[in-house]
Amino acid sequence: MLNSSKRYNTTPLVSIIIPCYNYEKFVGKSIESALNQTYGNIEVIVIDNGSTDNSLLEIEKFSNNKKVKILRFKNNNPPGKKGSFHVGDAIEESKGEYISMLYADDWYLPNKIAKQVELFDRTHSSTGVVYCHGYRYFESLNKEIEWKMQSVRGYVFKDYLLNGDVVIPISPLVKRYCYDVIGVKNIWTGTEYDILMMSQFFDFDFVDEHLVVMRDHNNNDAKNIYSVYQRVKSFHTEALLTGDAKSRAGRLVARRVAMDYLAYGLNFMTRLDMKYAKVAIFDAIRLYPLYIFKPKLLISLFLLFLPLNVAKYFLKNSGKMYLLEKEIHV
Repeated sequence: MLNSSKRYNTTPLVSIIIPCYNYEKFVGKSIESALNQTYGNIEVIVIDNGSTDNSLLEIEKFSNNKKVKILRFKNNNPPGKKGSFHVGDAIEESKGEYISMLYADDWYLPNKIAKQVELFDRTHSSTGVVYCHGYRYFESLNKEIEWKMQSVRGYVFKDYLLNGDVVIPISPLVKRYCYDVIGVKNIWTGTEYDILMMSQFFDFDFVDEHLVVMRDHNNNDAKNIYSVYQRVKSFHTEALLTGDAKSRAGRLVARRVAMDYLAYGLNFMTRLDMKYAKVAIFDAIRLYPLYIFKPKLLISLFLLFLPLNVAKYFLKNSGKMYLLEKEIHV
């Protein structure tokens, strides 16, 4: 474990970890974006997570590059299981003082790592995570839009609980010892939930620039809302509702979890899946009864008890009652 009081070198090694499952179309661009960083002292660890397409062939095109290490696994280990994506294996294999996650369908802009290491050199030693802003690239439209979640620094755990996620999933650069604290064998390892967990223990800072790109396409894992919902429920139960988080933030923990369940409930409702909507919305109320006074929740309760064809009519003719879908990349 690295000593948190240590003064970091001006050119410390950065480990960029790229998990890949069936992204043969995208993984080459992702690896190239890591290798094309203006910051030179990097290693790139690419995980083939049991792909059944030609992803491994695309990855192996980089096998002669001394900065690239390839980890090959026969069996897919999906998110939501211990050691998901085999990211924990990659972290244990890595040598960097800093670690950066990059999913195989996304990419970095060239100055991403350099800007973040530079900020680490200037910021307080208590800072464990430096993030940045980015873009969303919509493949169907061939269009990028600027994307910013929050712009907060310092102890941001309560910002996570009050206002939702702070960072774009691929944006953080993390001091290695942050993973020593939260562990690398959790059911959420390799997801942005790692960063939420780190926010309980470390200060955050951010580069106020757009330095990463996340691709929106038909095969995004987050588009399978049902599996993501079950996964998020497992994460919240194990990490927030039964852990030490409640002693740190009290009712704010229940508020955050209820906020997520309500968002999923409204999403299910726009899909006219009233069974899932009812479960999610009632879980939200159970955890945080004050949500009963939110207009959206009152409207959703009204719709839940209407005949399905009547509820469908209301949703269709009232702009879905402003129940906007929320994608959560966990």
